[in-house]
Amino acid sequence: MDHQPHPTQDNDHQHHQRYGSYDQHRILDLDAEVFGDNLAAVLDLSGVPSARRVVDLGAGTGAGSRLLRERYPDAAVTCIDNDPQMLKLLREQGFAVVAADLDDGFPALAGSLTTADPAADAPVDLVWAFSSLHHVAHPARLLSGICRALAPGGVLVVVELAALPRFLSHPREALLEQRCHAAAEAEGWNHHPNWTPVIEAAGFTVTQSEVTTTALLTPAAREYAQQWFARFSHMAALTADDRDDLENLLERLPDDIELEPRATRTVWVATPDQNRHPDLWAEDIAEDIAG
Repeated sequence: MDHQPHPTQDNDHQHHQRYGSYDQHRILDLDAEVFGDNLAAVLDLSGVPSARRVVDLGAGTGAGSRLLRERYPDAAVTCIDNDPQMLKLLREQGFAVVAADLDDGFPALAGSLTTADPAADAPVDLVWAFSSLHHVAHPARLLSGICRALAPGGVLVVVELAALPRFLSHPREALLEQRCHAAAEAEGWNHHPNWTPVIEAAGFTVTQSEVTTTALLTPAAREYAQQWFARFSHMAALTADDRDDLENLLERLPDDIELEPRATRTVWVATPDQNRHPDLWAEDIAEDIAG
């Protein structure tokens, strides 16, 4: 199974830099704004009604962190990222921040905070990994560390896009969108493994499910669609005719095309397996390093 980082378009600030940092930041925030109900439904699956300490892995612009803070207003939300620009954005939003590379495993939070966290020594009730795990070179090492850091009854939630978001409903336009998705898949966009066996091997019991949301057609949804189709227009696999159709589509997107924004995400809700012997964690880490 290939666990190396792969290009994705959801909560990813490390790839597709050719589109510019502003576009990348904007698309992360648009996803949270347009599909906020989708993300809220994901949190409903976590089964965590309240929390004292929440950790956001690969927090990026803080779109998911803001959702976590809204859902758990009494919790200290700690954001982990290794991008200085993202860390600055997170600090400006008042989050406790840990500068860390997740390839090195789950960081020691209390000793790594660069912003005050009133619950720095508290066990972690919820770890949120929103489209970040597939960028980690050694996921077993990270997951084993999370398993040890969770409080009794604590939960890990891993989220990935099941497929790229869809926007078009007219048959001819939907076929163009389908061809764009096929080209993106050929380039490795949104590639990630089935995390169930990997998470189980790290000492968790896992429930896997999918959440689908159709969003309201708002100005933000139109802008979000425009961001996606602008990115598609750069793909080498598209034909000249498809490029022309995309150019026409982009000209009409602001106000002349009926849209039906929808997204499906795969969700893994994991709790530490009480029957698993702790010594096996070290063996998993050694195997992951050797691999």
